[in-house]
Amino acid sequence: MRRRRSFIRIYLILSSFIYFCLSAYAHMLWLNVSNYYPAIKENPKVYIGWGHRYPVDDFLAKERLKEFLLFSPSGRKERLNPNPGGFLATELKFSERGTYIVSAILKPGFYTMYIEKGKIHHKSLPKTGLKNVILSLYFEQYAKALINVEEGSNSFSKPVGHKLEIIPLKNPYKLKVGDFFPIQVIFKGEPLKYCRVYGTYSGFSTKTDFCYATVTNDKGIAEIRILHHGPWLVKADVKFPVTEDLKDKCNEIHYTATLTFEVL
Repeated sequence: MRRRRSFIRIYLILSSFIYFCLSAYAHMLWLNVSNYYPAIKENPKVYIGWGHRYPVDDFLAKERLKEFLLFSPSGRKERLNPNPGGFLATELKFSERGTYIVSAILKPGFYTMYIEKGKIHHKSLPKTGLKNVILSLYFEQYAKALINVEEGSNSFSKPVGHKLEIIPLKNPYKLKVGDFFPIQVIFKGEPLKYCRVYGTYSGFSTKTDFCYATVTNDKGIAEIRILHHGPWLVKADVKFPVTEDLKDKCNEIHYTATLTFEVL
């Protein structure tokens, strides 16, 4: 009986430790904008969101960004240079009216948890050469923000080319509290069915909670109910079995995409 109780106690402690380690790993990339509905002469700032407590959590080093772009309503693409320090606050400038898209891509990487000499270790590297691996992931993360400069335009639904991407099927400036916000999740340019989708608004929780969760249908489409006005974040999350070229480096492949906007 004592052995059984000891085993249960060790199991619970180990499970809790793994849970908190995974929570620490589960950092998410998103974009915050100081004004989602600016006038054309205004210069709002876009901030890099990083962590798992929207809207503000942790800092991201500038060097960890693979790509940072601004797409104009007419399709012109401009490379953004994030300011160093803090939340990488970057000033935006506009030359035309309509819907702009800010786009960011995190440099891909690995995360591995393993047991060595009775202790759990974790590192941001592949599992190569390690024994007693608990978890090993290859991950990619993508983020977009929608900004309506004085008026909305059809450019809000244009893909920017992310491997995993959330495509809004309605411009948020037309949304009101109580409406459903339709989106489509695409993976490598094709609709992704049965993908997990989450939504939350700024101020809903100071923890890691989302206020809404759903799954895409067989056409990759899902709807998020707008429960509150203000800034919103929608996240698409999917995991795949490891591919042949990565089987010696990790056990799973994880993709995350976020979309931020504001409901007036």
